[in-house]
Order: sequence, then C-alpha cells, then structure tokens
Amino acid sequence: MNFNSVDNYIRCCFNQPGKGNQDDSIVLVEIFYARTGDLVSELPWLVAYIDNNERLKAEKFHFENDRNTYLTCHSLLRKVISYKLNKDPSEINIIYDGNNKPWLKSNQLFFNISHTRDTFAFAISDYVKIGIDLENINSSIDFKAIIRTYFSSGEEKYILQDHEQSMDRFFLLWTRKEALLKALGTGIFDKLKDVEVFRKENHLKKESFNSLIDNSILCDHYVYSMKLDNNYLSVAVPCKAKIIFHHLDINEIRNLIQDLPL
Repeated sequence: MNFNSVDNYIRCCFNQPGKGNQDDSIVLVEIFYARTGDLVSELPWLVAYIDNNERLKAEKFHFENDRNTYLTCHSLLRKVISYKLNKDPSEINIIYDGNNKPWLKSNQLFFNISHTRDTFAFAISDYVKIGIDLENINSSIDFKAIIRTYFSSGEEKYILQDHEQSMDRFFLLWTRKEALLKALGTGIFDKLKDVEVFRKENHLKKESFNSLIDNSILCDHYVYSMKLDNNYLSVAVPCKAKIIFHHLDINEIRNLIQDLPL
C-alpha cells in the first residue's frame, strides 16, 4: 500500500521560501512497521540474525516487552538489509555515529529505526539519508509543559487552538521534528523551538544547526506523516519520495522475504 501521495508532505526549507532544491527527483523509501505482539511468537528464530552487541543492548532493557520490541525490530532490519544486499545477516555491519544514528559501512543502503514499547518501524532507502520517528499517543503525558520548552509560539498556537485535537497535533509535530533531526543526524539539541514543522512550508535557519560538521546536508527536507493504531509515524527525506508502507505480520514477512523459515 502507499503510505501517502508523493505530494502529501510538509517542506522544511533551508533555502529561501518558495525555492526548492534544484534536484526534483523522486526516490523510493520503504517503511516497515509492526506491533511486537503480532510477531513475538517468531522471536526464537528471529534472534539468530542479530549480533552480540545487539544482544547485550537487549539485555539492558528492564521490561520484557521493551526487550522483545528491540530484538524483533533489529532482527527484521538485519534480515531485510541482508535480503536487499544479497548478503548473510552476519555480514551486515551496523555502525553507530556520535548521535547514535545507525549506518552501514560504505553506505550501500540508508536506513533509520524507531520503536516504542510495543511497536516499531524502520525506513530504508537506496539513495538518500532518511530519518523516521514513531510515537505512541500517550494521553498521560504533560504535553503542555513540553510545548513551552521545545515548540515555537506558532506551533503552540497550532496545537492548542483545537482542544479536541491538541494531543494528536502535539504528537504529529513531535514526530516531524524527530524525523527531521534524525535525517540530518543531529540528534535532539537545545534549539528545538527553531525547528518549526507546523506549516506546509517551514523556513529553518542554518545558524541553528551550526554544530553540524557536514553543512551539505542542510538541504530542503520533505516530511511525510501518518497516524495508525494509536501512533504517529513521520519520515523525513531530502527530496520528494514515493513511500511504500509494509505493515508486517507473519504472513507479510514470509511473502516479503521468501527464504524465511516456515
């Protein structure tokens, strides 16, 4: 299924408003999304695909559900990458940079990961760096306090002007911000108010990102969003994208990757 139309996005502009990137090409991005409970029965054989570092990280999770989500997500990510690169999963060397962003040596593929307690998603592209964020709509969170610290006055007005939609709008904008920052590779920083994502076209100041070493990535980004189950999901791409969305269950896994065990 299509995640969204190629033109159903917001644009975050580092260029002058109204002036897009010179390259108007459209790339393919695949998103893989699943609920842990739908796949946990397959975990005993899925964990064969992860490496020792991932096993050690998984052991540090206090709650079993968090651990299962991490293991299922990273196992499937490795299997999908190995399938696309025609390599054994054990040959996939995932490296993490200083902001904990994962990447592959020699950049054969670009990908990004996000997970909540019981749901996860990862995005893969052959051509461009991407960022993805998945957030569960948690009604117990004090989002108004967070807004005052991390959102601009325009974003605050947008979120609060419709009381019935405030919670949804908060999580929509939060996933947009996170996805964009992950695509840029910055991680969360102290100028989040400068990263406005509530308009169709948002102008960003390059000086807000002066800690970046590689300024070449400060090109316009397109952010696509979707609400599904009780989650918001956003993906940020440095050009327009055709997004193919895979909602993974056991049957979908076996249809997608034919050599998985039956």
